[in-house]
Amino acid sequence: MSRATLKARPTRSRADRALDALRDPLYRTGYALVANTAGTTAIGVVYWAVAAHLYDRQALGRCSALVSALILVSSLAQLNLANTLPRFLPRAGRSAGRLITYSYGASSIVALAAGLAFVTVMPRVNAQWQFLGASPPLAILFVVATVLWGVFTLEDAALAGLHRAVVVPAENTVYGVFKLLLLVAVASVLSSTGIFASWVIPLVAIVPAINWLIFRRYLVDRESAAAAPELSARKILRFASGNYLGSLFAQVGGQTLLPLLVLSALGAAANSSFYVAWMIASGLELVALSFGTSLLVEASAAPHRLAQLTRGVLVRCAVVTVPGAAVLVLAARPILLIYGPAYASQASALLAMLGVATIPASFVLVVLSLDRIARRVGRAAVSQLALAVLMLGGSWLLLGKLGINGVGLAWVGANVLVALARCPTVIGAARGRTAPAPAPTPAVRPTAEPGPDVRTRPYG
Repeated sequence: MSRATLKARPTRSRADRALDALRDPLYRTGYALVANTAGTTAIGVVYWAVAAHLYDRQALGRCSALVSALILVSSLAQLNLANTLPRFLPRAGRSAGRLITYSYGASSIVALAAGLAFVTVMPRVNAQWQFLGASPPLAILFVVATVLWGVFTLEDAALAGLHRAVVVPAENTVYGVFKLLLLVAVASVLSSTGIFASWVIPLVAIVPAINWLIFRRYLVDRESAAAAPELSARKILRFASGNYLGSLFAQVGGQTLLPLLVLSALGAAANSSFYVAWMIASGLELVALSFGTSLLVEASAAPHRLAQLTRGVLVRCAVVTVPGAAVLVLAARPILLIYGPAYASQASALLAMLGVATIPASFVLVVLSLDRIARRVGRAAVSQLALAVLMLGGSWLLLGKLGINGVGLAWVGANVLVALARCPTVIGAARGRTAPAPAPTPAVRPTAEPGPDVRTRPYG
C-alpha cells in the first residue's frame, strides 16, 4: 500500500464524518435555523439602525414597546400551541391538517379578545401608554396584528412538525426585507407609528402564502405517505395546558415583558436604548432555541438517541454562543455606534451584560426542551417561574438605582442561578441516565428534513 493511500484515509474519514453530521436530521435542522437566526438578526441590525436614524427616540421607544406588547399578547394567546405542534405533528398522520386548523382557530379567538383588552386597559393604567388610547387606528391595527402574529408564529411550528426546515429561513428573510423597505417608505407619512406599521403590513401577504404551502402542498404530500394512528385529543390538550403555565412564566419572565416594564418605569427614550441592546442579544439566544426545538422534535421521534442528541446540541450551542457572547462583550460600544452616539453611551454596559447572559440562558433553553421530551412540564414550569421571579424582582429593585443596566444585571443573575440548579438534568440526559417518556406510537418520518419551531421570533 502506498504512502499516499495511507495519508488519504484520515482525510477521507474526517470528510465522511462531516458529511454524516450534515446528513443527521437534528443537525440539519439546527443549521437551518441558525442560518435563519443569522439572517433575521442581520436584517434586524440594519432595520433598527435605519429606524434609529429615520425616527426620533421617543417614536422608536414607543413603537418598540408596542412590538413587544404585540409579541407578548400574541404569545399568551397561542395557548402553548407553538410547542404542542412540533411535539405531536410528527406522528399525527392524516389528522395533521385538523390539528393545525384547530390551533389557528383557538389562537385567533383568544388573540382577538386579548388584543381588545390590552388596547382598552393599558392606556388607562399607565400614562406612558396614552398614545395608544389616543389613536383608534393604531389600536385597531394592534388588535388585527395580534391575530396575524399568532398565525405567523404557529405556521413555523407547523412547518417544524411537518419536517420542512428550508422554508423558515426563506420566509423570515422575505418578511425582514419587506419590513425594512416599508420602514423607509412610510417614514415621511407615519413619523410616529411607521415602525409598528412596517411590522404588521407584510403579514397580510406572507401568512396566506405560507399556509397555501402547508395546506396545498405539504399536507397533500403527507396524505400520500403511510398512515399513522390517530392522536388522542385528550393527550394533546393535557400537554398544551400543562406546558402553557411554563410558557406563561417564560413570557412574563422577560422574553417580551421587559421592554414594557422599562417604558413604564423610565420612559420612551430609555426604552429605545434598552430595546436596541435587547434585540441584538436576543438573536444570539435564539441559536439555543433553534437547537432545543430540533432536540424536541428528533428525540420525540427517536427516544433512544436522547443522549447523543443532547450532547450534540450542547456542543453546537457552545460553538456559537460562547464566541458570540465574547463579541458582544468586547465590541458592545462599536456595535451600538451603528445606531448613534446616544445608544452607544447609554446601552454599551447593558449589551455586554446581556451578552454574558446568553450563555446560561442557552443552557436553560436546552433544559426546558429536555423537560418537554420527558413530559415533565411541571418541572419546566417551576424553572420558568423561578426565572420570572428572579428576573422581574431583580429588575424592579435595580431599575431605580442603575437604570437599564439594572435589567441586565438581573438577567445575568437569574439565568446563572437557574442554570446551576438544573445542571443535573442535562448531565443525566447527556450520559444516558435519563430516559425520555416513551412515544405511544412509532413516528412516521417523511423524507424531507425537519424544520425549526420559533416560539418567540427575533425582535429584528
